[in-house]
Amino acid sequence: MNLKEMFGEAKWLTPSEKNETPYFRGEFAAEKKVTRAEITICGLGMFRLYINGKAADDDLFGTLASDFHEWDGQPCVKAFGEKPAHRVYAKKIDITRLTGENNCVGVSLAPGWYNCGNPWGKVNDYGDVKLCFVIDLTYEDGTTGKILSGKWMKWHESEIISWNMFYGEHHDYTKYALDGWNRVGFDDSDWKVPAIIDGPETEYMFSDCPPDRVIRYIAPKLIGETKDEFIYDMGENITGTPIVKARGRDGGKLTLRVSERLDNYGHIEEYTNHGQKASFIVGDDERECGLKFCWFGFRYAAVSRNAEIVSCAVEHCDVAVTSAFSSSNSLLDWMYSTYLRTQLDNMHCGIPSDCPHLEKRGYTGDGELVCECVMMMTDSEKFYRKWLGDIADCQDRVSGHVQYTAPYTRCGGGPGGWGCAIAEVPYTYYRMYGDKSVLEDFLPRTLRYFDYLEAHSEDDLVVSDQKGEWCLGDWCTPEKIEIPEPFVNNYFYVKTINRLLEFCRVLGRDDLVPMLEKRAEIKKAAMVRKYYDPETGDFAKNVQGANCFAVDLGMGDERALRHLVEHYTKNTWFDTGIFGTDILIRVLFEHGYATLAYNLLTAEGPYSFGHWRSTGCTTFPEEWTYKRSQNHPMFGAVVRYLFIYLLGISQDGAGWKDIVLKPRLADGLDSAEGHITTPNGKVAVRFVKREGQVHFRIEIPEGVSARLECGGTYPLYAGVNEITL
Repeated sequence: MNLKEMFGEAKWLTPSEKNETPYFRGEFAAEKKVTRAEITICGLGMFRLYINGKAADDDLFGTLASDFHEWDGQPCVKAFGEKPAHRVYAKKIDITRLTGENNCVGVSLAPGWYNCGNPWGKVNDYGDVKLCFVIDLTYEDGTTGKILSGKWMKWHESEIISWNMFYGEHHDYTKYALDGWNRVGFDDSDWKVPAIIDGPETEYMFSDCPPDRVIRYIAPKLIGETKDEFIYDMGENITGTPIVKARGRDGGKLTLRVSERLDNYGHIEEYTNHGQKASFIVGDDERECGLKFCWFGFRYAAVSRNAEIVSCAVEHCDVAVTSAFSSSNSLLDWMYSTYLRTQLDNMHCGIPSDCPHLEKRGYTGDGELVCECVMMMTDSEKFYRKWLGDIADCQDRVSGHVQYTAPYTRCGGGPGGWGCAIAEVPYTYYRMYGDKSVLEDFLPRTLRYFDYLEAHSEDDLVVSDQKGEWCLGDWCTPEKIEIPEPFVNNYFYVKTINRLLEFCRVLGRDDLVPMLEKRAEIKKAAMVRKYYDPETGDFAKNVQGANCFAVDLGMGDERALRHLVEHYTKNTWFDTGIFGTDILIRVLFEHGYATLAYNLLTAEGPYSFGHWRSTGCTTFPEEWTYKRSQNHPMFGAVVRYLFIYLLGISQDGAGWKDIVLKPRLADGLDSAEGHITTPNGKVAVRFVKREGQVHFRIEIPEGVSARLECGGTYPLYAGVNEITL
């Protein structure tokens, strides 16, 4: 929809003076008895709506993040002349239950992703906060009416005296008498008339993407104190806000700091504080305070001694967990639960982020790595439907370049593992949900991306990205990155070609197959010329898992796989980055080395999941060496293999209509059980090894075909199947 179609004659409002966090309010009387009231509303960047003093819904931030509309300073446009696409999400809310004869509309606003900065400078600057809405009323006699946003509304500064998406908020409850501001009868005589502005000319749409909500509450544990602060432990690394109760003494000003770890003295660690801080001025009042328009990523919190932390709200997108896993190995169980926590902590405003504090961006590399994991383990179809739109928007309409983040904000990445999200995420979405329309949409987009990769190739190797930007191959290896960037980028080019060949098979586009197959062979031949050693059979000296990239593409002879196996049999920890780790585990499982893959997953060496657990991690760190963020999902991509390989849950085709269970039985794992929830119902597997036999209990939903492949082929039927092999 365009602006007119979404809001008609409603006016866009903004504060008449510079203010980032205003309140808007206005009162109206219903002409007759109202039987239905519905509001269409958009607040840029974040908002909360109140009708007669009550929240209209439990959405914490109102507007989903997107590449909202054009603006002159957008980094990709300013630097490279690129042309991304744009969209703004509005909301439609049924407010019938809140509406009476006399009514007050109250809206609280903050910049959100619309206008925010971070430690590296301004990220987004689409403009000042703004608001527009239409209320559609249906009366008892069947007639209708509309209430349109306009100058009948007023605005005022709120208690949020400063706000930052990354660093936090500062509230002053003594500056203005604003209690009751969103109720009928509040004295707004000193409030100001808003400015009327033109609304953004862009694409407007609705989305059923799950919003951010308070998911649960944690009871913090007081673990220490200093002369200035009380220190609390939430018990796990989470996203959300501590709930602070001010005691109204010592001037009524209190500060709140958080961190992911404690320092050697048991205090808030500055390194993992990431600049996150809040303050509250309450005067003589006792008041409960917390963040309103951002979230912290933390485990520990410290508050001034004139207050206490009484609770902690865990906040993220309301995505339900629809899976379970447990086994005879406690480290695998830890990996499953820890990855889930990490992933949920990184789902905010419709974006799968890299971390919940330092950057908060929807990195395409991180996102394509874990998307299958998320879709298998959670009810995330609507979430990813929204993010697919962001990926489409972040592609340059001129060159085909795919940005490193979706929605796009200035950041770093590479043309291989990041840009391939243009095909990988749609393909995974199709496989999980059976919706081939996404393949139809993204096939021409991926072909345009191939044009970009060709334009940035030399001797058929992808060797560059935008001038002055990063050109990463793999990322976050524990030691210095040595695996060559062009080798990794070509791997992803070929892998994405193979994905597009699957698109063509499903869509009947046989006309594209010869060209794609030829291009894949050319790119693989370039990798062989540059990186293959015929004397050893290795690619790029098998550094940091290089052979697994080649083996996954069917390149080389048997020595490449043999040397890969020999290396990781001797060195039972990871020397790989975010992509190599995932590819390595998958290649080992797929080529019959389930025990070695299992041993790596459960290793306790210096760079391992076991080491993370032994040091008390409750989320996955960004680096094997604990640098920077302690809450990054990307290494968790391997958790899907607990289901795909150890339990064997897989499918032929798409949409989970033809289920194939192919468990890879690893030595040392005596039992495992778990389930995922497909569009057709729950698929559950349990196996127990006992006295030389393997006992399976398999649950299959109605209306699908299913079979077990384990030393033979065994048909499975709806309901519970008991099989002993």
